[in-house]
Amino acid sequence: MQIDQTFQKIADFWSQRYRSEQFIWGQDPSPCARNALPRFRAWDVRRLLVLGCGYGRDARYFAGEGIDVTAVDFAQGGLDLAQSWLGDRHGLSLRLELDHILTLDLPDAGFDAVFSHRTLHLLMSEQGLERGFDQIHRVLKPGGHACLSMRSPGDPSRAGSTQVEGGAAELSFRPGHKVLYLPVDRVRILLEKRFGILEMTQMEERESMAKDYDVTLHYAIVEKQDWSEKSGDE
Repeated sequence: MQIDQTFQKIADFWSQRYRSEQFIWGQDPSPCARNALPRFRAWDVRRLLVLGCGYGRDARYFAGEGIDVTAVDFAQGGLDLAQSWLGDRHGLSLRLELDHILTLDLPDAGFDAVFSHRTLHLLMSEQGLERGFDQIHRVLKPGGHACLSMRSPGDPSRAGSTQVEGGAAELSFRPGHKVLYLPVDRVRILLEKRFGILEMTQMEERESMAKDYDVTLHYAIVEKQDWSEKSGDE
Protein backbone atom coordinates (compact mmCIF):
# COMPACT_ATOMS: atom_id res chain seq x y z
CA MET A 1 0.00 0.00 0.00
CA GLN A 2 1.58 3.28 -1.17
CA ILE A 3 0.20 6.45 0.46
CA ASP A 4 1.66 9.91 1.00
CA GLN A 5 3.10 11.15 4.29
CA THR A 6 -0.08 12.95 5.37
CA PHE A 7 -2.21 9.84 5.10
CA GLN A 8 0.52 7.67 6.62
CA LYS A 9 0.39 9.87 9.73
CA ILE A 10 -3.39 9.43 9.85
CA ALA A 11 -3.02 5.66 9.44
CA ASP A 12 -0.46 5.62 12.26
CA PHE A 13 -2.83 7.61 14.50
CA TRP A 14 -5.63 5.12 13.92
CA SER A 15 -3.39 2.09 14.36
CA GLN A 16 -2.28 3.44 17.73
CA ARG A 17 -5.86 4.23 18.71
CA TYR A 18 -7.03 0.70 17.89
CA ARG A 19 -4.14 -0.76 19.88
CA SER A 20 -4.84 1.40 22.93
CA GLU A 21 -8.67 1.56 22.93
CA GLN A 22 -9.41 -1.76 21.20
CA PHE A 23 -13.15 -1.96 20.39
CA ILE A 24 -13.71 1.79 20.09
CA TRP A 25 -17.40 1.54 19.10
CA GLY A 26 -18.20 -1.85 20.61
CA GLN A 27 -18.71 -5.04 18.62
CA ASP A 28 -22.30 -4.61 17.46
CA PRO A 29 -22.90 -3.39 13.89
CA SER A 30 -23.34 0.33 13.32
CA PRO A 31 -26.77 1.92 12.74
CA CYS A 32 -25.76 2.58 9.12
CA ALA A 33 -24.90 -1.10 8.61
CA ARG A 34 -28.28 -2.12 10.00
CA ASN A 35 -29.92 0.35 7.63
CA ALA A 36 -27.90 -0.89 4.65
CA LEU A 37 -28.54 -4.63 5.04
CA PRO A 38 -32.18 -4.70 3.84
CA ARG A 39 -31.14 -2.53 0.90
CA PHE A 40 -28.38 -4.99 -0.01
CA ARG A 41 -30.90 -7.81 0.13
CA ALA A 42 -33.32 -5.91 -2.13
CA TRP A 43 -30.47 -5.25 -4.60
CA ASP A 44 -29.36 -8.90 -4.46
CA VAL A 45 -25.85 -7.86 -3.38
CA ARG A 46 -23.45 -10.81 -3.42
CA ARG A 47 -20.05 -9.09 -3.56
CA LEU A 48 -19.60 -6.24 -1.10
CA LEU A 49 -16.63 -3.96 -0.47
CA VAL A 50 -16.40 -2.44 3.01
CA LEU A 51 -14.12 0.61 2.94
CA GLY A 52 -12.57 1.62 6.24
CA CYS A 53 -13.54 -1.58 8.02
CA GLY A 54 -11.58 -0.82 11.20
CA TYR A 55 -11.72 -3.94 13.38
CA GLY A 56 -14.47 -5.49 11.28
CA ARG A 57 -17.71 -5.05 13.21
CA ASP A 58 -19.77 -4.15 10.12
CA ALA A 59 -17.88 -6.49 7.79
CA ARG A 60 -18.58 -9.38 10.17
CA TYR A 61 -22.27 -8.42 10.27
CA PHE A 62 -22.64 -8.46 6.48
CA ALA A 63 -20.64 -11.68 6.05
CA GLY A 64 -22.81 -13.31 8.71
CA GLU A 65 -25.80 -12.58 6.49
CA GLY A 66 -24.27 -14.58 3.63
CA ILE A 67 -22.67 -11.76 1.63
CA ASP A 68 -19.19 -12.22 0.14
CA VAL A 69 -17.24 -9.40 1.81
CA THR A 70 -13.90 -7.81 1.05
CA ALA A 71 -13.02 -5.43 3.89
CA VAL A 72 -10.13 -2.96 3.66
CA ASP A 73 -8.55 -0.46 6.02
CA PHE A 74 -5.41 1.65 5.93
CA ALA A 75 -4.63 1.16 9.63
CA GLN A 76 -2.73 -2.05 10.37
CA GLY A 77 -3.76 -1.79 14.02
CA GLY A 78 -7.41 -2.11 13.06
CA LEU A 79 -6.78 -5.14 10.89
CA ASP A 80 -4.67 -6.77 13.62
CA LEU A 81 -7.57 -6.35 16.04
CA ALA A 82 -9.96 -7.72 13.42
CA GLN A 83 -7.78 -10.78 12.95
CA SER A 84 -7.67 -11.43 16.70
CA TRP A 85 -11.44 -11.08 17.00
CA LEU A 86 -12.49 -12.63 13.71
CA GLY A 87 -9.64 -15.12 13.38
CA ASP A 88 -12.01 -18.08 13.16
CA ARG A 89 -14.21 -17.13 10.23
CA HIS A 90 -15.43 -20.65 9.50
CA GLY A 91 -18.39 -20.50 7.16
CA LEU A 92 -17.96 -16.79 6.40
CA SER A 93 -16.79 -15.32 3.13
CA LEU A 94 -14.77 -12.44 4.58
CA ARG A 95 -11.36 -11.17 3.48
CA LEU A 96 -9.40 -8.48 5.34
CA GLU A 97 -6.90 -6.41 3.37
CA LEU A 98 -4.55 -3.49 4.04
CA ASP A 99 -5.38 -0.84 1.46
CA HIS A 100 -6.27 2.86 1.15
CA ILE A 101 -9.39 4.20 -0.51
CA LEU A 102 -7.34 6.52 -2.73
CA THR A 103 -5.10 3.73 -4.07
CA LEU A 104 -7.33 0.66 -4.05
CA ASP A 105 -5.63 -2.41 -5.48
CA LEU A 106 -8.94 -3.88 -6.59
CA PRO A 107 -10.41 -4.66 -10.04
CA ASP A 108 -12.73 -2.39 -11.96
CA ALA A 109 -16.44 -3.24 -11.63
CA GLY A 110 -15.65 -5.98 -9.13
CA PHE A 111 -18.41 -5.33 -6.58
CA ASP A 112 -22.18 -5.18 -6.47
CA ALA A 113 -22.09 -2.63 -3.64
CA VAL A 114 -19.79 -0.55 -1.44
CA PHE A 115 -20.32 0.29 2.21
CA SER A 116 -18.28 2.94 4.00
CA HIS A 117 -19.06 4.18 7.50
CA ARG A 118 -17.31 7.10 9.24
CA THR A 119 -14.27 6.90 6.95
CA LEU A 120 -14.73 9.31 4.03
CA HIS A 121 -14.35 12.36 6.26
CA LEU A 122 -10.75 11.23 6.93
CA LEU A 123 -9.78 12.17 3.34
CA MET A 124 -8.96 15.71 4.57
CA SER A 125 -10.20 17.82 1.61
CA GLU A 126 -12.82 18.08 -1.12
CA GLN A 127 -10.17 16.96 -3.61
CA GLY A 128 -9.43 13.88 -1.51
CA LEU A 129 -13.14 13.12 -1.21
CA GLU A 130 -13.57 13.40 -4.98
CA ARG A 131 -10.72 10.94 -5.50
CA GLY A 132 -12.38 8.60 -3.02
CA PHE A 133 -15.70 8.83 -4.86
CA ASP A 134 -13.85 8.13 -8.13
CA GLN A 135 -12.45 4.91 -6.64
CA ILE A 136 -15.88 3.83 -5.38
CA HIS A 137 -17.31 4.49 -8.84
CA ARG A 138 -14.49 2.50 -10.47
CA VAL A 139 -14.87 -0.66 -8.38
CA LEU A 140 -18.68 -0.79 -8.61
CA LYS A 141 -20.32 -2.81 -11.34
CA PRO A 142 -22.61 -0.90 -13.74
CA GLY A 143 -25.73 0.01 -11.79
CA GLY A 144 -24.06 -0.93 -8.48
CA HIS A 145 -24.94 0.80 -5.22
CA ALA A 146 -23.15 2.39 -2.29
CA CYS A 147 -24.18 3.29 1.26
CA LEU A 148 -21.84 6.00 2.56
CA SER A 149 -21.63 7.96 5.80
CA MET A 150 -19.39 10.83 6.85
CA ARG A 151 -19.45 13.43 9.58
CA SER A 152 -21.66 16.49 9.19
CA PRO A 153 -20.92 20.11 10.22
CA GLY A 154 -23.75 19.67 12.73
CA ASP A 155 -21.62 17.15 14.64
CA PRO A 156 -21.00 18.37 18.22
CA SER A 157 -17.34 17.30 17.95
CA ARG A 158 -16.73 20.23 15.60
CA ALA A 159 -17.04 22.72 18.46
CA GLY A 160 -13.62 23.90 19.54
CA SER A 161 -11.83 22.05 16.75
CA THR A 162 -8.82 23.61 15.02
CA GLN A 163 -8.62 24.08 11.24
CA VAL A 164 -5.77 22.19 9.60
CA GLU A 165 -4.61 21.52 6.04
CA GLY A 166 -7.11 20.88 3.26
CA GLY A 167 -10.10 22.29 5.11
CA ALA A 168 -10.23 19.54 7.73
CA ALA A 169 -10.34 20.17 11.47
CA GLU A 170 -8.50 18.52 14.37
CA LEU A 171 -10.68 17.55 17.33
CA SER A 172 -9.83 19.51 20.46
CA PHE A 173 -10.30 16.55 22.80
CA ARG A 174 -8.37 14.05 20.64
CA PRO A 175 -5.14 15.42 19.10
CA GLY A 176 -4.35 13.72 15.82
CA HIS A 177 -8.00 12.98 14.96
CA LYS A 178 -8.68 15.07 11.85
CA VAL A 179 -12.11 15.31 10.21
CA LEU A 180 -13.46 16.98 7.07
CA TYR A 181 -16.86 18.54 7.84
CA LEU A 182 -18.59 19.28 4.53
CA PRO A 183 -22.09 20.79 4.24
CA VAL A 184 -24.66 18.46 2.72
CA ASP A 185 -24.98 20.58 -0.44
CA ARG A 186 -21.25 20.17 -1.18
CA VAL A 187 -21.39 16.42 -0.59
CA ARG A 188 -24.40 16.21 -2.89
CA ILE A 189 -22.62 18.12 -5.67
CA LEU A 190 -19.57 15.85 -5.49
CA LEU A 191 -21.72 12.72 -5.51
CA GLU A 192 -23.93 13.86 -8.39
CA LYS A 193 -20.91 14.05 -10.69
CA ARG A 194 -20.64 10.25 -10.46
CA PHE A 195 -23.82 8.75 -9.04
CA GLY A 196 -27.55 9.00 -8.93
CA ILE A 197 -28.58 9.90 -5.38
CA LEU A 198 -31.40 7.65 -4.21
CA GLU A 199 -31.52 9.06 -0.69
CA MET A 200 -29.63 11.63 1.36
CA THR A 201 -30.42 11.75 5.03
CA GLN A 202 -28.89 12.20 8.47
CA MET A 203 -27.91 9.49 10.95
CA GLU A 204 -26.60 9.56 14.49
CA GLU A 205 -24.31 7.21 16.39
CA ARG A 206 -22.48 7.35 19.71
CA GLU A 207 -19.11 9.03 19.23
CA SER A 208 -17.30 6.13 20.88
CA MET A 209 -17.56 3.93 23.94
CA ALA A 210 -15.46 6.55 25.76
CA LYS A 211 -17.59 9.57 24.74
CA ASP A 212 -21.26 9.60 25.74
CA TYR A 213 -22.76 11.76 23.00
CA ASP A 214 -23.95 11.19 19.43
CA VAL A 215 -22.10 12.27 16.30
CA THR A 216 -24.13 13.58 13.35
CA LEU A 217 -23.53 11.95 9.97
CA HIS A 218 -24.46 12.53 6.36
CA TYR A 219 -25.80 9.23 5.03
CA ALA A 220 -26.05 8.80 1.26
CA ILE A 221 -27.56 5.94 -0.75
CA VAL A 222 -26.30 6.16 -4.33
CA GLU A 223 -26.34 4.24 -7.60
CA LYS A 224 -23.44 4.16 -10.05
CA GLN A 225 -24.12 5.97 -13.29
CA ASP A 226 -22.11 5.86 -16.49
CA TRP A 227 -19.65 8.73 -16.94
CA SER A 228 -21.10 9.59 -20.36
CA GLU A 229 -24.60 9.65 -18.88
CA LYS A 230 -23.48 12.04 -16.15
CA SER A 231 -21.65 14.24 -18.69
CA GLY A 232 -24.81 14.44 -20.76
CA ASP A 233 -26.71 15.80 -17.77
CA GLU A 234 -24.36 18.72 -17.29
